[in-house]
Amino acid sequence: MNILRWLPRLLIPLAIAAALVIDALDDRTPLSAVVEDPEALTQVVVPPPDALTSSWFCAVVGMRAPVQGFGEVTSELLLTNMTAETASVSVEFRGRTTGRQFVTADVAPHSTGVVTTSDYVRDEVIGALVEATSGGLAVTRRLVSPLGVDEARCSSTLAPNWFVPVGDTQADALGVLAIMNPLPRDAIVDVTFASEAEFGPFVAPALTGVVVPAWSTVVVDVGEHARRRDVVAASVSARTGRIAVDSFLAYDGSVGRRGLAAELASVASGDRWLVPVAGIDDRTHLWLRVFNPSDDVAEVSASVASHDSRSDRVAFAVASHDVMELQVEPPGELAPGLATLLAPTGAPFGIAVESQNGVPIVVWAETLVGSAASPLTDIGAASASVSAAGNTEVPDSGGESTTVVAQTGGTQGADAPVGDAASDEGDDESPVEILPPVHRAQSGLAFVPGIVRTSDRWLVVIAPESGGEALLTIMTDPLAAADADGSQDDDSSVSTNSDRRVVVETLGRETVAFIDVPASGVVTHRLASGTTRLLVSDTPFAVLLWQARSGTQGLSVAHPLVW
Repeated sequence: MNILRWLPRLLIPLAIAAALVIDALDDRTPLSAVVEDPEALTQVVVPPPDALTSSWFCAVVGMRAPVQGFGEVTSELLLTNMTAETASVSVEFRGRTTGRQFVTADVAPHSTGVVTTSDYVRDEVIGALVEATSGGLAVTRRLVSPLGVDEARCSSTLAPNWFVPVGDTQADALGVLAIMNPLPRDAIVDVTFASEAEFGPFVAPALTGVVVPAWSTVVVDVGEHARRRDVVAASVSARTGRIAVDSFLAYDGSVGRRGLAAELASVASGDRWLVPVAGIDDRTHLWLRVFNPSDDVAEVSASVASHDSRSDRVAFAVASHDVMELQVEPPGELAPGLATLLAPTGAPFGIAVESQNGVPIVVWAETLVGSAASPLTDIGAASASVSAAGNTEVPDSGGESTTVVAQTGGTQGADAPVGDAASDEGDDESPVEILPPVHRAQSGLAFVPGIVRTSDRWLVVIAPESGGEALLTIMTDPLAAADADGSQDDDSSVSTNSDRRVVVETLGRETVAFIDVPASGVVTHRLASGTTRLLVSDTPFAVLLWQARSGTQGLSVAHPLVW
């Protein structure tokens, strides 16, 4: 009898311990999102085909309330199956008022499936958790609004710290941070800002200790908390839990600038960044933003890699928790300013940014088409003309000029390099042929996310029916190339062409093109609409996808995925 009396009391501690274990297991991130190596956090990586699962976190796939006056944002989820087996995918939409809704889909081998968010749920803010019962699934988004179309990655990992180097809080701008907590416990986060006008961080009391409820996305309107500034960078840090963060920026066109840009925030900082650029002209403007989220001063250098031997280089310092902006523009008659980086017009180039004292930084760029650098500059109607750089401006039916990014010469057609990539790499003085317009876009806005770590394998996904053509801009690391050249012997007959070759493949690993990267380290390659391609090389490289569409859909720049 004594045993029967005490047995339930002995079982109570065991039951409590078991409950704690189960609760801890329930609070874990999905297996594919757990990252032990901090270096792995520098990239969004597709889970390998032999992984048990694939988990992707899309902080925002639709917004209404935060963009009143700017137009509703809807999206398509692009589910790319890189394996030879059908992928069973579950999409869980999470709205704050409609709750959670599940959609299942089977994605055929070596193909991309599309899930349209508005077909299933409409809410003020909608996030999505995408999971597959196997590895090899990649998830990206195509976001659509009256202000334009943009592509953005979802995240394959959760982390406590995220960084956004670009933003704007002027009257015509809407800057939004979307903070997603897909875990079953609340997260507590702090949001701080930095601007070009002040030294050090700006802390908004309302954004200190913000609670992000479990299974939800919280949207922060940056303009409600930060001062009116042209450049605003943001850090989002979780005290408890792990999160994913999206960044949105929109210009409403009231003072000239118009467009929508969206991108997954940077999950890590680093001391070396690459920014491959498709090109600039007299109506395509590019600003480089260098954000220092650390407690030390960063000594930074930025250099341009291109066919032009006069490529520019500038050095500067970025204070602790501060942001620095560089205007990237073609050479002109006037001497460049201290915060100006010169780049060739009408040709692809790349920007390499290095923290010379090893202090970690975050580098993005912002590009604006169809507007001058000043937001108060009016966009007037322009007659068709061809600039000295070969850039054509064609007026559309609305009286607003259409801007193109001209590219350097070569083979026409999809999956063909733009530029004479197979020419003699030593001939830096050869003339650059200017092709007819490659693609056209009216006024548009795009984030240009920097690449903190190169890879020898990239996945590029273009949404079906995206319209127009797209350009890959491929860039090798000039600093790594310089180190490699210095380590070679004096035998000039040794060729490194094979090391600079990028193979373009289908998802089924069928080779469709070769891209020989020239001595400048930068080349563009044309892709057709709705194309999914694998890029493989023996040498790590950086790549960005540039798309410009006629009409009002504007310009977009997409960051491919490492696989």
